[in-house]
Amino acid sequence: MLSRRHMLQAMAASALAAGEAKANPASLEFGPPAPFSHEALKERAKALAAQPYQPPPRPNPDIVQKLDYDAHGKLHFRYEYALWGDGGGAYPITFQHVGKYFPKTVRMYSVIHGEAREILYRPEYFTIPPTSPAAALPKDASAFAGLWVMEARDGPDWKALEPWVTFLGASYFRAVGELGQVGMSARGAAITPGGQGPEEFPDFVAHWIEPAATDDDPVILHSLLDSPSLAGAYRFALHRTKGVVMDVEADLHPRTPIERLGIAPLTSMFWYSQTAKPTAIDWRPAVHDSDGLALWTRAGEHILRPLNNPPRTTLSSFLDENPRGFGLLQRDRNFDHYQDGVKYQKRPSTWVEPLGDWG
Repeated sequence: MLSRRHMLQAMAASALAAGEAKANPASLEFGPPAPFSHEALKERAKALAAQPYQPPPRPNPDIVQKLDYDAHGKLHFRYEYALWGDGGGAYPITFQHVGKYFPKTVRMYSVIHGEAREILYRPEYFTIPPTSPAAALPKDASAFAGLWVMEARDGPDWKALEPWVTFLGASYFRAVGELGQVGMSARGAAITPGGQGPEEFPDFVAHWIEPAATDDDPVILHSLLDSPSLAGAYRFALHRTKGVVMDVEADLHPRTPIERLGIAPLTSMFWYSQTAKPTAIDWRPAVHDSDGLALWTRAGEHILRPLNNPPRTTLSSFLDENPRGFGLLQRDRNFDHYQDGVKYQKRPSTWVEPLGDWG
C-alpha cells in the first residue's frame, strides 16, 4: 500500500450523535443504505483491476460538449441542497455538474457510522438557465462530476466563501493555501506522462464522504480510481488548518503493464517569470501558478529547481531512494511582479511528504 501526505500550503473523525446523523434528508434524495468500509473498497478496487475496463458513463455527449467554460459557470449548485448544510457535519459539501472539460459522471455517497447511501442526482439541485444546454439533458440522467468541501457551517457565511477543497475532472483535486487562493492541482495518479504516446488520465469514479464532527476534525473521503491500466482505492483525511493538510493513502492495482507510473503527481501552470521571459510576449511581468520545484533528499539535501517554459517538451530526472519530500512552490509574493487581478502572488505551494518506504 502506498501512503503520502499532501500539505497544500504550508487525525480520525469523532462519531456523530445519532440525532445528528442526518444529511438534509428533506432536500437531497438518497438510495438505500448499505454497509461500507475502506477495507471493502480496497477489495473492490483489486477485483475491478482483474476485470475488463468499463469507462464511466458520459450523459449525452453532444449536449455536454456545449457546456463550455462560460455555460458551465452559469450552473450553480443550490445551497439548500448542500450535504450537511443544515447540520450533521461541520463542513457542508456541494456538487458540480458535468461539462465540456469534465464530461464523465462520478457517483457520490454519504457515509454515517459505516453505512453508505448514494446521493441521487436531480436537476433541481442546480440553477439551470432555460437557455443553457444543460436544460436539454434528460432528467433521469446522472450529471454529478465532482464535489466541493465548503468552509465551516458555524463560521462566517460559508455560502459566500470559496470551497477549501475541490475534486473535479479525472483524478484532479486541489485546495486553498494560507492566503486563501487555489492554484496548482494534485492528481490521484499519472500514467505514462511525458512520453512519446498519449498520457492516460485515470478517473475518480465514485466518492464516499464522511462528515467532520467539529471544525477541528477532518472530512474523510474514500475514492475509487479506475482507468484502462489501473484501479485503486484512496482515503483522504482533509484537515482545515491555516491552509489545508491532507493525509492520503492509496492502494493501487495495475490492470495492464505500466511503463511509467506517477505517484503523488503535481500539475501547475508556468508561462513565464521575470527572469525567464521571451521578449515582448505579454505586458505582465510574470504569469505562473508555481515558480520552483523543491526536493528534500533522503540524505537531507535541499534542491530547488526554478521552473522554465522550453520550446518543446523536455524531461528532467532526479534520482533518490526514499525521498523525504518534494513539491511545487510559488515563492514570489509581490503583486508588482504580476500586476494581474487574478492574484498570482497568492497561489499556494504544495508539499508532499512520503509516508513509508517508497523505494
